[in-house]
Amino acid sequence: MSSSVMFSMPLQSTLSHSDNVFLKAVLEGFADGILILAEDGSCIHSNQEGRALCLNLSPNSHGVPPCLWAMGKHLLESRDLFPDHSLVLTQQFTAQGGDQIRARVQWLDLPSASETYLLISLENQTRSLYTSALLEAVQYNLTPREKDVWLLRRASRSYDEIAKALYITVNTVKRHIKNINAKRREVIELMAN
Repeated sequence: MSSSVMFSMPLQSTLSHSDNVFLKAVLEGFADGILILAEDGSCIHSNQEGRALCLNLSPNSHGVPPCLWAMGKHLLESRDLFPDHSLVLTQQFTAQGGDQIRARVQWLDLPSASETYLLISLENQTRSLYTSALLEAVQYNLTPREKDVWLLRRASRSYDEIAKALYITVNTVKRHIKNINAKRREVIELMAN
């Protein structure tokens, strides 16, 4: 087997046409990347986000990145060791550009299919944190500058890194964080009452 497994877009013909159309629509609607692999590593289906995240993980590969297929092989090997357990393997990878991608591999048994498949879900955790931080900025009623500071802080940036990125002093960052925390406490107290 080569180090990269090629994508094969259509779902297996073992699914009825209506099941096939329904499953494709559901998979495309997910914010996370989804890959369905056969036990030989061939990609039965992937949604658009899954293909994009695979390209970010392995830009020179035109298929399933080797790191993901390695997880799939580990799950396949574990079937004999733990036949009565539904294992889910999870691993985090750093993609091109620094995004953190969480991969989960598990078994997928489709009722109308004759074989079992591997389901790989891919979450861009960097983007998820950014989205959460944007929602929190609205919830906490942050000023535009506080929002900028909060987005970087939620991305685990240090005070020094935030100061350099925003061209402000570390003391200004500390002041913004203090104001943000006060607004957060206020919202939490309102929600508790």
